[in-house]
Amino acid sequence: MTGQSGAHRTHLTDPGYRVGAVAADLEYFRTKRLEPRVLNLIRRGVVSLHDLMQAGSPTAGDQRNEAASADLEQRVRMLEDRLDALVRGIATVMVPMRSADVVIEDMRRERGDYDGFFRIAKRTYAGSLEERMVQLGLQLFECQELLDAFTRALLAAGEITEDQLEQRRQAVRSQGYRNGARLVARAWVDPGFKQRLLEAGREAARELDLPPGRLGKLGVAENTEHEHNVVVCTLCSCYPHDLLGDPPWWYRTDEYKQRIIDDPRAMLKETFGFEVPAERSIVVRDSTSDVRWMVLPRRPEGTEGLSEEKLAELVTLESLVGAAEARTPSTLA
Repeated sequence: MTGQSGAHRTHLTDPGYRVGAVAADLEYFRTKRLEPRVLNLIRRGVVSLHDLMQAGSPTAGDQRNEAASADLEQRVRMLEDRLDALVRGIATVMVPMRSADVVIEDMRRERGDYDGFFRIAKRTYAGSLEERMVQLGLQLFECQELLDAFTRALLAAGEITEDQLEQRRQAVRSQGYRNGARLVARAWVDPGFKQRLLEAGREAARELDLPPGRLGKLGVAENTEHEHNVVVCTLCSCYPHDLLGDPPWWYRTDEYKQRIIDDPRAMLKETFGFEVPAERSIVVRDSTSDVRWMVLPRRPEGTEGLSEEKLAELVTLESLVGAAEARTPSTLA
């Protein structure tokens, strides 16, 4: 995290805010990624409820009470770490099936994007901070159990292999916004590449041996002295994962989606501490499964002597979606 965003500063220092962010992320990945995929493959007969029951087993070293003796900071970090592990695990098991691959449109129907009848209800976590942490710990434990059983059931059915899982684990570990940062740094130093990136993002990404992802089109919006771009996905959380990693937690919230559309200037100032000058217009780019957007931030002043590698260090996750400018050279120290 960069420390530039007001939302991220709060997320890092306020235990209550951090626990709230864990809850929001958990419910997003549970209701949009994990349970819809399980239900989809059950409906299609790839696995059955009986398969899941057979694959289930007690988790070694029951972790539901593991944090009882830790201090508050350690307990919050445990929740965050277990959420990260769960998210990586969900991403790992998203591999092609032997007999039934899952496509984006199927998953959107399954999770109720088009018909609320199928939407999985989100849980609420109420009470004191202590009570919410206990509830979250339990739900994280149960989600991990479901994911583990689901993975074992797919392996037992021959739908995936251990080799596929390991390859996917390696791919997930290597993801992050650094790939997007490399694109930006090259565009800052190479005008020809910049033009190709703006015109044909996927092809330009391949020039740097970067995976552009399985998406329709990569849109790259350039920030200038007259125009500032910011990205949102109003339908769900469409995002160029292979180039930018996982979307930041705030990108998935309903509040961000609504306010960045209604009043982007106020949203950026109040939430991220980023004030766009009045003379610069703001364009909100809506990412979809057909066109997924990233921002080409402005090159900071005083960077003429920096290498491409050092320039990439100035690019932040926030700047790649328009919630901040790129860092200044003084921050590298």
